[in-house]
Amino acid sequence: MGWRTIYITQKAKLSYKANHLLIQTNMDIKQIPFHQINCIIIATTQSVITGYLISKLVTENIKVIFCAEDHNPCAELNGYYNNIQRNQNIENQVSWSLPTKQDLWTRVVKNKLQNQRSVLVRADLSPSFLDNEYRFIQENDSSNREAVIARKYFLALFNENFSRGKDTKINAMLNYGYTILLSATNQEIIAQGYLTQLGIHHHSLKNCFNLSSDLMEPFRPFVDDKVFQKSDYNFDEYMKLELVDILNQEISYGSKTFILKNALSQYIRDCISYLDSNQEVEIKKVGFKDEE
Repeated sequence: MGWRTIYITQKAKLSYKANHLLIQTNMDIKQIPFHQINCIIIATTQSVITGYLISKLVTENIKVIFCAEDHNPCAELNGYYNNIQRNQNIENQVSWSLPTKQDLWTRVVKNKLQNQRSVLVRADLSPSFLDNEYRFIQENDSSNREAVIARKYFLALFNENFSRGKDTKINAMLNYGYTILLSATNQEIIAQGYLTQLGIHHHSLKNCFNLSSDLMEPFRPFVDDKVFQKSDYNFDEYMKLELVDILNQEISYGSKTFILKNALSQYIRDCISYLDSNQEVEIKKVGFKDEE
Protein backbone atom coordinates (compact mmCIF):
# COMPACT_ATOMS: atom_id res chain seq x y z
CA MET A 1 0.00 0.00 0.00
CA GLY A 2 1.21 3.53 -0.82
CA TRP A 3 1.94 6.27 1.67
CA ARG A 4 1.00 9.46 -0.20
CA THR A 5 -2.28 11.34 0.08
CA ILE A 6 -2.84 13.32 -3.12
CA TYR A 7 -4.87 16.55 -2.73
CA ILE A 8 -6.48 18.03 -5.84
CA THR A 9 -7.34 21.64 -5.04
CA GLN A 10 -7.52 23.25 -8.49
CA LYS A 11 -9.08 22.60 -11.86
CA ALA A 12 -7.52 19.46 -13.28
CA LYS A 13 -8.08 16.36 -15.39
CA LEU A 14 -7.21 13.06 -13.74
CA SER A 15 -6.49 10.12 -16.04
CA TYR A 16 -4.53 6.87 -16.28
CA LYS A 17 -1.20 6.16 -17.98
CA ALA A 18 0.95 3.03 -17.53
CA ASN A 19 0.06 2.39 -13.89
CA HIS A 20 0.44 6.07 -13.06
CA LEU A 21 -2.01 8.77 -12.01
CA LEU A 22 -1.84 11.54 -14.61
CA ILE A 23 -2.78 15.02 -13.30
CA GLN A 24 -3.17 17.61 -16.03
CA THR A 25 -3.69 21.30 -15.12
CA ASN A 26 -3.44 24.51 -17.11
CA MET A 27 0.16 24.83 -15.95
CA ASP A 28 1.67 21.36 -16.18
CA ILE A 29 1.27 17.58 -16.18
CA LYS A 30 2.34 15.38 -13.29
CA GLN A 31 2.63 11.59 -13.14
CA ILE A 32 2.52 9.72 -9.83
CA PRO A 33 3.08 5.95 -9.63
CA PHE A 34 0.15 4.00 -8.20
CA HIS A 35 2.37 2.17 -5.71
CA GLN A 36 3.07 5.49 -3.94
CA ILE A 37 -0.59 6.48 -3.52
CA ASN A 38 -2.72 5.64 -0.50
CA CYS A 39 -5.58 8.10 -1.07
CA ILE A 40 -6.68 10.78 -3.53
CA ILE A 41 -8.78 13.65 -2.18
CA ILE A 42 -10.52 15.70 -4.87
CA ALA A 43 -11.19 18.87 -2.88
CA THR A 44 -12.61 20.92 -5.74
CA THR A 45 -15.65 20.57 -7.96
CA GLN A 46 -13.60 21.92 -10.88
CA SER A 47 -11.82 18.62 -11.59
CA VAL A 48 -12.76 15.71 -13.84
CA ILE A 49 -11.72 12.07 -13.60
CA THR A 50 -11.88 9.45 -16.36
CA GLY A 51 -13.85 6.24 -16.03
CA TYR A 52 -10.80 4.16 -16.95
CA LEU A 53 -8.79 5.73 -14.12
CA ILE A 54 -11.64 4.99 -11.70
CA SER A 55 -11.63 1.31 -12.64
CA LYS A 56 -7.84 1.11 -12.21
CA LEU A 57 -7.94 2.89 -8.83
CA VAL A 58 -10.58 0.43 -7.61
CA THR A 59 -8.45 -2.51 -8.78
CA GLU A 60 -5.42 -1.13 -6.91
CA ASN A 61 -7.52 -0.44 -3.78
CA ILE A 62 -6.67 3.28 -3.80
CA LYS A 63 -9.23 5.34 -1.93
CA VAL A 64 -10.77 8.34 -3.70
CA ILE A 65 -12.69 10.99 -1.72
CA PHE A 66 -14.84 13.61 -3.42
CA CYS A 67 -15.55 16.95 -1.70
CA ALA A 68 -18.48 19.31 -2.18
CA GLU A 69 -18.24 23.08 -2.70
CA ASP A 70 -17.66 23.59 1.04
CA HIS A 71 -14.61 21.29 0.78
CA ASN A 72 -16.16 18.71 3.10
CA PRO A 73 -16.22 15.09 1.88
CA CYS A 74 -19.51 14.20 0.20
CA ALA A 75 -18.71 10.78 -1.31
CA GLU A 76 -15.98 8.22 -1.74
CA LEU A 77 -15.09 5.53 -4.23
CA ASN A 78 -15.34 1.95 -2.97
CA GLY A 79 -14.94 -1.21 -4.98
CA TYR A 80 -17.25 -4.15 -4.34
CA TYR A 81 -14.56 -6.60 -3.30
CA ASN A 82 -11.54 -4.77 -1.91
CA ASN A 83 -12.72 -2.71 1.08
CA ILE A 84 -11.67 -5.20 3.78
CA GLN A 85 -9.30 -2.77 5.51
CA ARG A 86 -11.95 -0.08 5.85
CA ASN A 87 -14.45 -2.62 7.17
CA GLN A 88 -11.91 -3.69 9.79
CA ASN A 89 -11.24 -0.07 10.73
CA ILE A 90 -14.94 0.63 11.24
CA GLU A 91 -15.33 -2.53 13.30
CA ASN A 92 -12.43 -1.34 15.47
CA GLN A 93 -14.01 2.10 15.76
CA VAL A 94 -17.34 0.71 16.95
CA SER A 95 -15.43 -1.34 19.56
CA TRP A 96 -13.33 1.50 21.01
CA SER A 97 -13.57 1.17 24.79
CA LEU A 98 -15.34 3.86 26.80
CA PRO A 99 -12.40 4.37 29.25
CA THR A 100 -10.01 4.88 26.33
CA LYS A 101 -12.35 7.36 24.63
CA GLN A 102 -12.79 9.27 27.88
CA ASP A 103 -9.05 9.33 28.52
CA LEU A 104 -8.38 10.65 25.02
CA TRP A 105 -11.06 13.33 25.41
CA THR A 106 -9.39 14.47 28.64
CA ARG A 107 -6.09 14.80 26.76
CA VAL A 108 -7.77 16.64 23.88
CA VAL A 109 -9.41 19.16 26.24
CA LYS A 110 -6.20 19.77 28.19
CA ASN A 111 -4.23 20.38 24.99
CA LYS A 112 -6.89 22.78 23.72
CA LEU A 113 -6.85 24.74 26.97
CA GLN A 114 -3.06 24.89 26.95
CA ASN A 115 -3.21 26.41 23.48
CA GLN A 116 -5.93 28.85 24.52
CA ARG A 117 -3.62 29.93 27.32
CA SER A 118 -0.89 30.50 24.74
CA VAL A 119 -3.23 32.67 22.68
CA LEU A 120 -3.93 34.87 25.72
CA VAL A 121 -0.23 35.18 26.55
CA ARG A 122 0.59 36.05 22.92
CA ALA A 123 -2.10 38.76 23.13
CA ASP A 124 -0.57 40.17 26.36
CA LEU A 125 -3.65 39.13 28.32
CA SER A 126 -3.71 37.47 31.72
CA PRO A 127 -4.39 33.70 31.68
CA SER A 128 -4.98 33.55 35.45
CA PHE A 129 -8.68 32.65 35.17
CA LEU A 130 -7.80 29.81 32.81
CA ASP A 131 -5.06 28.54 35.12
CA ASN A 132 -7.51 28.51 38.03
CA GLU A 133 -10.14 26.54 36.11
CA TYR A 134 -7.57 24.19 34.57
CA ARG A 135 -6.71 22.85 38.03
CA PHE A 136 -10.23 21.44 38.35
CA ILE A 137 -10.35 19.43 35.12
CA GLN A 138 -11.58 15.91 35.84
CA GLU A 139 -11.46 12.70 33.80
CA ASN A 140 -13.54 13.08 30.63
CA ASP A 141 -13.93 16.75 31.64
CA SER A 142 -17.01 15.66 33.58
CA SER A 143 -17.29 19.10 35.23
CA ASN A 144 -17.29 20.75 31.77
CA ARG A 145 -14.37 23.10 32.43
CA GLU A 146 -13.95 23.48 28.68
CA ALA A 147 -17.26 25.32 28.33
CA VAL A 148 -16.70 27.42 31.46
CA ILE A 149 -13.27 28.51 30.23
CA ALA A 150 -14.53 29.15 26.67
CA ARG A 151 -17.01 31.80 27.84
CA LYS A 152 -14.35 33.68 29.82
CA TYR A 153 -11.70 33.13 27.16
CA PHE A 154 -13.62 34.79 24.31
CA LEU A 155 -14.65 37.71 26.54
CA ALA A 156 -11.01 38.26 27.50
CA LEU A 157 -9.74 37.89 23.95
CA PHE A 158 -12.20 40.14 22.13
CA ASN A 159 -14.24 42.25 24.57
CA GLU A 160 -16.62 41.97 27.51
CA ASN A 161 -19.67 42.31 25.23
CA PHE A 162 -18.58 39.55 22.88
CA SER A 163 -20.86 36.56 22.34
CA ARG A 164 -20.32 33.57 20.07
CA GLY A 165 -24.03 33.63 19.29
CA LYS A 166 -24.05 37.08 17.68
CA ASP A 167 -23.86 37.85 13.97
CA THR A 168 -20.59 39.81 13.99
CA LYS A 169 -17.48 40.14 11.84
CA ILE A 170 -15.35 38.39 14.46
CA ASN A 171 -17.72 35.44 14.63
CA ALA A 172 -17.82 35.23 10.83
CA MET A 173 -14.02 35.02 10.81
CA LEU A 174 -13.93 32.42 13.58
CA ASN A 175 -16.62 30.30 11.93
CA TYR A 176 -14.86 30.42 8.57
CA GLY A 177 -11.55 29.37 10.11
CA TYR A 178 -13.16 26.57 12.11
CA THR A 179 -14.88 25.33 8.95
CA ILE A 180 -11.51 25.12 7.19
CA LEU A 181 -10.14 23.11 10.12
CA LEU A 182 -13.19 20.85 10.19
CA SER A 183 -12.90 20.18 6.47
CA ALA A 184 -9.21 19.26 6.78
CA THR A 185 -9.98 17.01 9.76
CA ASN A 186 -12.83 15.29 7.91
CA GLN A 187 -10.56 14.58 4.96
CA GLU A 188 -7.84 13.09 7.16
CA ILE A 189 -10.19 10.82 9.12
CA ILE A 190 -11.89 9.51 5.99
CA ALA A 191 -8.54 9.09 4.21
CA GLN A 192 -7.48 6.80 7.06
CA GLY A 193 -10.60 4.67 6.62
CA TYR A 194 -12.71 5.67 9.63
CA LEU A 195 -16.16 7.22 10.09
CA THR A 196 -16.45 10.90 10.99
CA GLN A 197 -19.93 10.26 12.42
CA LEU A 198 -18.81 8.19 15.45
CA GLY A 199 -17.18 10.51 17.98
CA ILE A 200 -15.48 9.98 21.32
CA HIS A 201 -17.34 12.87 23.00
CA HIS A 202 -19.65 14.54 20.49
CA HIS A 203 -22.66 12.31 19.79
CA SER A 204 -25.20 14.51 18.01
CA LEU A 205 -27.46 12.64 15.59
CA LYS A 206 -27.53 15.79 13.45
CA ASN A 207 -23.75 16.08 13.21
CA CYS A 208 -22.10 14.00 10.49
CA PHE A 209 -18.67 14.99 11.82
CA ASN A 210 -18.71 14.08 15.52
CA LEU A 211 -15.22 12.54 15.53
CA SER A 212 -13.83 15.47 13.55
CA SER A 213 -15.40 17.90 16.02
CA ASP A 214 -13.60 16.02 18.81
CA LEU A 215 -10.13 15.75 17.30
CA MET A 216 -9.89 19.27 15.85
CA GLU A 217 -10.25 20.92 19.28
CA PRO A 218 -6.53 21.50 20.05
CA PHE A 219 -6.18 23.24 16.68
CA ARG A 220 -8.99 25.79 17.17
CA PRO A 221 -6.76 28.25 19.08
CA PHE A 222 -4.63 28.74 15.96
CA VAL A 223 -7.73 30.21 14.32
CA ASP A 224 -8.45 32.32 17.43
CA ASP A 225 -4.90 33.68 17.34
CA LYS A 226 -5.13 34.62 13.67
CA VAL A 227 -8.53 36.31 14.10
CA PHE A 228 -7.26 38.27 17.10
CA GLN A 229 -4.26 39.48 15.09
CA LYS A 230 -6.51 40.49 12.17
CA SER A 231 -9.52 41.70 14.16
CA ASP A 232 -9.30 45.19 12.61
CA TYR A 233 -9.45 43.80 9.06
CA ASN A 234 -12.58 43.45 6.97
CA PHE A 235 -13.90 39.95 6.41
CA ASP A 236 -13.13 39.90 2.69
CA GLU A 237 -11.32 37.64 0.21
CA TYR A 238 -7.94 38.61 1.65
CA MET A 239 -9.05 37.59 5.13
CA LYS A 240 -10.48 34.31 3.86
CA LEU A 241 -7.14 33.50 2.23
CA GLU A 242 -5.38 34.34 5.50
CA LEU A 243 -7.64 31.90 7.35
CA VAL A 244 -7.14 29.18 4.75
CA ASP A 245 -3.39 29.71 5.03
CA ILE A 246 -3.52 28.69 8.71
CA LEU A 247 -3.18 25.14 7.36
CA ASN A 248 0.33 26.12 6.22
CA GLN A 249 1.34 27.73 9.53
CA GLU A 250 4.31 26.15 11.25
CA ILE A 251 3.40 24.63 14.62
CA SER A 252 4.94 22.09 16.96
CA TYR A 253 3.81 18.53 17.48
CA GLY A 254 5.85 16.92 20.20
CA SER A 255 9.45 18.02 19.71
CA LYS A 256 9.15 18.53 15.95
CA THR A 257 7.98 21.34 13.70
CA PHE A 258 5.27 20.69 11.09
CA ILE A 259 3.00 22.78 8.96
CA LEU A 260 -0.40 22.59 10.60
CA LYS A 261 -2.00 20.35 7.99
CA ASN A 262 0.76 17.75 8.35
CA ALA A 263 0.65 17.99 12.14
CA LEU A 264 -3.11 17.48 11.99
CA SER A 265 -2.64 14.37 9.85
CA GLN A 266 -0.07 12.88 12.25
CA TYR A 267 -2.13 13.84 15.30
CA ILE A 268 -5.25 12.15 13.94
CA ARG A 269 -3.24 9.06 13.01
CA ASP A 270 -1.83 8.90 16.55
CA CYS A 271 -5.23 9.45 18.18
CA ILE A 272 -6.81 6.67 16.13
CA SER A 273 -3.90 4.33 16.90
CA TYR A 274 -4.32 5.22 20.57
CA LEU A 275 -7.99 4.25 20.42
CA ASP A 276 -7.32 1.09 18.41
CA SER A 277 -4.54 -0.09 20.72
CA ASN A 278 -6.20 0.76 24.07
CA GLN A 279 -3.84 3.59 25.07
CA GLU A 280 -0.56 1.98 23.95
CA VAL A 281 0.37 4.85 21.59
CA GLU A 282 1.80 8.18 22.75
CA ILE A 283 -0.28 11.30 22.05
CA LYS A 284 2.06 14.27 21.72
CA LYS A 285 1.22 17.89 22.48
CA VAL A 286 0.09 20.25 19.72
CA GLY A 287 1.44 23.74 20.33
CA PHE A 288 2.64 27.05 18.94
CA LYS A 289 6.05 26.77 17.30
CA ASP A 290 7.65 29.50 19.41
CA GLU A 291 6.97 27.47 22.57
CA GLU A 292 9.25 24.57 21.69
